[in-house]
Formats: sequence, C-alpha cells, structure tokens
Amino acid sequence: MTAATAGVQALGDTKSRSIDLVIQRVLRIDGPYVSRGLVRRVAALMIALCAMSPAYAVAQQHIALPPVNLGASSFMDGLGGPGILVHETIGVYDAHRFRDASGVPIAETNSIFALASVTHVAYLVPVKVFGGFFGAEILLPIVYVRLATPAGNGSTTGIGDIAFSPLVWQAPTVHILGRAFFQRLDLDIVAPTGDYDRSALVNAGNNIWSVNPSYAFTWLATNRIETSWRLHYLWNSTNHAPGPGYQATSIQPGQAIHFNGAVSVVVVPWLRVGVAGYFLRQITESQANGRVVPGSLEQAAGLGPGLRASAGSLQLIVNGYLEFMAENRSEGVRLNAYLMRVW
Repeated sequence: MTAATAGVQALGDTKSRSIDLVIQRVLRIDGPYVSRGLVRRVAALMIALCAMSPAYAVAQQHIALPPVNLGASSFMDGLGGPGILVHETIGVYDAHRFRDASGVPIAETNSIFALASVTHVAYLVPVKVFGGFFGAEILLPIVYVRLATPAGNGSTTGIGDIAFSPLVWQAPTVHILGRAFFQRLDLDIVAPTGDYDRSALVNAGNNIWSVNPSYAFTWLATNRIETSWRLHYLWNSTNHAPGPGYQATSIQPGQAIHFNGAVSVVVVPWLRVGVAGYFLRQITESQANGRVVPGSLEQAAGLGPGLRASAGSLQLIVNGYLEFMAENRSEGVRLNAYLMRVW
C-alpha cells in the first residue's frame, strides 16, 4: 500500500461520521412540553451519540447542538493523498445517564440505543495545487434510534441530513524535529436534507444548516508511534420552524469548539493499537426568538481504546469510548467500526 493510498484511507477516518456525527441528527424534540417534555429532552439530549441535550421542566425546552464529530476520527487521521475513497461506518451508542447544566445526573430513569450506518465517498484530484491535493466528499447517514423514558417510548429509522465538503486540501508534508508531519484543511457543511416535522417526536433532520471547518494533523513521532488530532469550530443557522415545546418562532443552537485526539503504536506491520478521545465545549449560548437562553451551554468528553488493521487496500478501524464530564447532555458508551478502501 502506498503512502498516498494510506493517506486517502486516513481521510476516511477523519470524515467518518459514524454514530458520533450523524445518528445524533436523528432525534429532534418537538411538541407539547409538559406532557411529553421528558421524552423530548431525552431525545434531544441523546440523539445518537449525544449530540443533543436535555430539555428541562422550565419555561422552554433545551436548544441542543446538532451532531458533530466526536471520536469519529482517530489513528493516522492527518494523512491523505489522491484517489477515490469509499468508507462505510457502523456505529452503536447506548446510554442510561443524563446530566443537567451543572453536570448533575438527572434523577429520572432514561435510556437510549442508537445504530447508524454512514456511507462516505471522497475524492482528491491527482494534481498538486500549492504543493498539496484538493478534493471533495459527501456522507449519507442511515439511522435507527430507540429511547425509553418514564413519559413514554419512541423510535425512528430513516435517512439523516447529508454532510459534504466542497473543499478538502491535503497540505504538503513537512517535518517537525526531523519527523514527518501530515496536515489537512476541510470545510464541512451539513444541509437540512433529512425529514423534519415540527410536531413529530422524532425526526431524521435538524432543519438547520451547520458549518463545521476543521484542521487535522498526524505527527510520526517515531517509526512506530504516531499522534493524530483534529480541531473543529461549529456554527449553526436558525431553525424557523421549531416545535411548540420551545415556545419560540425561531431557535438557534450556539457556537462550539471540539477536538479529537489519538496516540497509537505499531504492534505488527498490519496492526496499530492505541488510545483515542474527544472533547466538546459550547462557547456561546443558544438563542430563542433572537434572545440569549441562559444556561444552554453543552460539554462532553470521551476516552477509550482502539485499533487499526490493514489488509492490502482495506483498512479497519475500531474505537470504543466511555463518556464523562457531560453538561446539558447524556453520558454513555459507544463503539465505532470503519471499513474503507481506496482506488
């Protein structure tokens, strides 16, 4: 396998939204708040992979962040090169604990199970521009989510919002302390293409646009050890058709920053093992009817083991995460498996 091939395969790692990025779009809370608020807040809060957060028994429901890449990129993430990548991700998420804005567990008994399949296709043109390679990509999620709360149960199966990047640039390889340093810039955009009904308990779409640019890099510290990181910024548009539970004619999730980090070591030529993690922090309050909603900031972190195995042009990456430090969100466990091939 050439370095370019491994690089494009790594691009799949970084962009795979598996359950982390996409299932979270599945659940959207809407409807009468008092009678169905608990179900809706759990849905928002846990929307596949914890991208959504809970709604509390106050004046209005919590305005949750849309799904983002939490742990969907890990080992050898910054590599890339020309070629066509087809990448299939299967993600499983399970949670039975939810926390409020102060990180205190919510007393009610709630649970959620989510399963997602994400098809990712990327292409980098085999012509150098500014010393690197430009390209684009698209991701299509199919999800299933089942939740249970004291107020009722709900489930959904469907196609979520499509994510795409019209601009991917794999920068030229440089050296730091004499060791190779790979890096990539990416402009992620999520379009409101999923099904959305403001009166529905569960939706496949968010009814907003999101812009989520990122910078990824991998540093080969030694011949066997590497470390990879991916840094994101998130901006969200306004939803002009929120559910009645929000008691508003428009809502806008706040801005956020988040990152993934990983360290791995070669065990045998075809296998790497290591540790990966992520952290998310909302940096501006959400808004309803153009006004700030106090106490709406979200936070989450996750950490766990993983491996990367290769067989010719095929790559398999498996990561498991245990979540902690959640605020205005759920805490659970997740397992992501990515199978990819480059032509």
